[in-house]
Amino acid sequence: MVLSTAQQLNSTYLAWTRFTYPDEDKGPIDAIAVPKSVGDTLNSAYALILDMALINFWSIFFGIVLYVYMLQRKGRQLNPLAPKLWNKRSDLIDLVIGAFTSLSQTCPSPMAALLLLLCLASWVGQKATGILVPPLILIKDANAAPVNPNAIYVPNTANLGASGRAGLFALEAPRYLRALGSTAAGEELRKKVDISQGTSLGQTSDGDNILRIDYGYSATGADMGLQKYPDLTLRVSGSCVTEYTWYNTTQVYLDNSSAITTADFYYIWGNMSTDPVSVSLYDGRQPRATFFTGTNTSQGTLPDSNATWAALVSSADRYSFSSSDDPWYRTGRAPVDDATAQYIVLSKRPALSCWQDDVWSYKDQNSTVDTLDTLPGLELSDGLRAIFYSVLNTPMIQQVGEHLGASALLSTTTAIDQIFDAGASSIHGDLERLVQAAYVATINCLTDLTLYPPTTVVPNLARDGSNQPYDGVADFVVWSPDVAALSTVAIITIPSVFAGLWLLSIILLHWTPIKDVSKLDSEGTSAQIRDKKPKKEKTKKTKQSNTDQTANSTQETQTSSVQEAHTTSTDEKHAYNSGPTTELGRIEEHKDQKDE
Repeated sequence: MVLSTAQQLNSTYLAWTRFTYPDEDKGPIDAIAVPKSVGDTLNSAYALILDMALINFWSIFFGIVLYVYMLQRKGRQLNPLAPKLWNKRSDLIDLVIGAFTSLSQTCPSPMAALLLLLCLASWVGQKATGILVPPLILIKDANAAPVNPNAIYVPNTANLGASGRAGLFALEAPRYLRALGSTAAGEELRKKVDISQGTSLGQTSDGDNILRIDYGYSATGADMGLQKYPDLTLRVSGSCVTEYTWYNTTQVYLDNSSAITTADFYYIWGNMSTDPVSVSLYDGRQPRATFFTGTNTSQGTLPDSNATWAALVSSADRYSFSSSDDPWYRTGRAPVDDATAQYIVLSKRPALSCWQDDVWSYKDQNSTVDTLDTLPGLELSDGLRAIFYSVLNTPMIQQVGEHLGASALLSTTTAIDQIFDAGASSIHGDLERLVQAAYVATINCLTDLTLYPPTTVVPNLARDGSNQPYDGVADFVVWSPDVAALSTVAIITIPSVFAGLWLLSIILLHWTPIKDVSKLDSEGTSAQIRDKKPKKEKTKKTKQSNTDQTANSTQETQTSSVQEAHTTSTDEKHAYNSGPTTELGRIEEHKDQKDE
């Protein structure tokens, strides 16, 4: 599953570049990245090339079939279906109709019926090819291109001072906010993560429920965009338990306005040698959580694959529209009657103690993020392994919660001003929101590396001492709706097949005995390939020819007589028109005499 959380700039990827597209089902696919508009145009052009290749194929196929048929029919008249098949080989639907018409008008024969079935199969095959082949050219849902190495930025967290840590937090917060925004994807995203309903482990002496909630998800190399290893898999499994024993005491404070404020104090991990952590209304009017990473690890799937993290909620003394018995939002009656908020969250809310097991797998072999080089067959570059260790060496869910701050809890979305809805809030809903955001942040851990703003506050881990990208650090892809990935195999194979079929059709139909089939180019020329008829028929034709010659001689004589008569008539007419004794001449002569 690919969830692009932000639009990639044109400068972050390389178009017109050959690369390996990671497909989880088909494995690495040899591809070329092109602009989306070019990809659509090439897809249409290749569909036309495919049609032309099929026309040549049918010419070869029907040429061979009809040539064999003509050899078998030597000395006999051909079936009228034969020229129809040949003349309409480029339009299969017309060929089917023509074959059916011929079959219904002539006496059906097994050969004619077989040819009709062949026409139908050819037409179905061509339509199926037009549906199945185009997806092989334009890789489905592959709006991807190889990343530009110069666009990669990996914050180097080693040896950072106070100003460096502050700058780092500001740099990384946007990518976690983008991940949180993707949690609105709904059911599709929920299917990618597993989170159990709360399992009750009992109650405390105060009647609070002790809950355990399990979660998990998997991210593959294809999800992350790894070019060469799409089947590399990171499996995350974790579990959280509400922890009441970390609570230490509650203190009451009186501010300048004589308002009473309480603060609950906790020892994280129950370690009383450290300073206690307090939560109170001073943290904000809306519920808020603080996140911690643990140093104590226990045995997981691998000796070093398990890590711990914790969360402390600050929800006590917040007013609510409704009541709740959830461990983080358990309410009681408000001390002051208010028609808007009649409930208030009780103090002593439990902490959340969690463990998480991160296991990397490749070809049935497991490792942790810092020992990826031990996996047989996995040859990740040093640059990529350094990136994975920098980004995924601590539980991602803890990183998400820490950077989201006040936006981490789902309960904050129910707040209006200083009152929230405790009845609509739960520790399960908050944890589900965090797990989904952690999954999105995990699969985008590489593509987010091109979205950092330019900075010099924190060094770039992806560059060497000469400020050049490390070798292999760019062995992943980024997604953008402005690019498309074309299958290299398809864009080479289809024109090659067309050229081969075209040359083969020219050779077979012009320089081999199969060229005799070209005599069927007109339906009326089928008689040209018949053998001579018996002598009796030839004598009859000779007599008919003599009769025709006699008739022609008579017609010529009559024509000559008509021409002579026409010549005489023309001469007489000329003499009449040119003579001085015409009627018009006599009238003109009489008029002249009268004038004198």
